[in-house]
Amino acid sequence: MKSSFVFILTLIAGLMLEALTFPEALLWYRPEWALLVILYWVIALPFRVGVGVAWVLGLMVDLLQGGIMGQHSLTYVIITYSCAVFYKRLRMYHRWQQGIFVALLVSLNQLIDFWIDYYSGGAEPTLMIFMPALITGLLWPWSFIVLRSVRRMYSIR
Repeated sequence: MKSSFVFILTLIAGLMLEALTFPEALLWYRPEWALLVILYWVIALPFRVGVGVAWVLGLMVDLLQGGIMGQHSLTYVIITYSCAVFYKRLRMYHRWQQGIFVALLVSLNQLIDFWIDYYSGGAEPTLMIFMPALITGLLWPWSFIVLRSVRRMYSIR
């Protein structure tokens, strides 16, 4: 019971970080916090956390950001499934190598989000859409350490 509560708290913390407002000039440098948290849990506990949790978390992000309903759910499910397929391989890599893989997955997330926004008339083409992926990949080693210590401290299995 306690471990499930802490797991849910980490997802809520990811949502809270996702809801932080950024200045207009730094908006492109905003990391994908919720996706970072779900990717950690998919790698750490792939049989407990999967596409269902990613879908619900994506709906929550859609509600927070006020975008098209289901946009983040779609991308989170695709990214979570891709990560779940390769979780055994990812565990063997060093954290910085995992960070590169996370950056690639978040790049795919950003690209799908951009396509949805572009075809709904809300985005202009720019290469800056990949900047959050770079920032998220750089934050991966530290978030991995923090979330792993939380998982071990509360014996989340």
